[in-house]
Amino acid sequence: MEQRLANTWRMTVNEKKFIETALLSDLRIDGRGPFDYRNLTIQFGRDDGSSEVQLGQTRVMGFVTSQLVQPYRDRPNEGTLAIYTEFSPMADPSFEMGRPGEFAVELGRIIDRGLRESRAVDTESLCVVAGKWVWSIRIDLHILDNGGNLVDAANIAALAAILTFRRPECTLGGENGQEVIIHPQEGHITGVLLDLDINWHIH
Repeated sequence: MEQRLANTWRMTVNEKKFIETALLSDLRIDGRGPFDYRNLTIQFGRDDGSSEVQLGQTRVMGFVTSQLVQPYRDRPNEGTLAIYTEFSPMADPSFEMGRPGEFAVELGRIIDRGLRESRAVDTESLCVVAGKWVWSIRIDLHILDNGGNLVDAANIAALAAILTFRRPECTLGGENGQEVIIHPQEGHITGVLLDLDINWHIH
């Protein structure tokens, strides 16, 4: 991703000289030495499944939500995982409002691939009724400030949000034993899912 972005940038002569001078002086633009790490701060939100990460001057917020959906036909016993990134012009002047740009799309793909290949989320444990109902996990990443190294900051924000997330417990009930009953953390029944139709009964 960084290579693609580098291909779209054109540095001026003054910018090149500035970078060369900084390298010779063993300094980075933010004042760090060549081997100094960015300071990392992780804050877990009060709401379940949220986090805020600051890595140097970069800040990213992560939110995890879930809903019951029908599984893919070729993976009837697995839940789904989706990553969405939101870039604000306030975080970086190069970001535009509206449709996600190439940078946002590719960042989401990198985070998605890392979580899947590391098996940070066990998709088989998200199955409720094989072939009928599985949990779909969505991770929203909001870029608040872009001070460099967005990949690491977004990865950490996604993992931190997942660590605080707890999906609702489910049980099977009803006359035919195929009704999925969702239990909130308080222990009260909030809804009943009947086969392929969702009918909510609030108590």
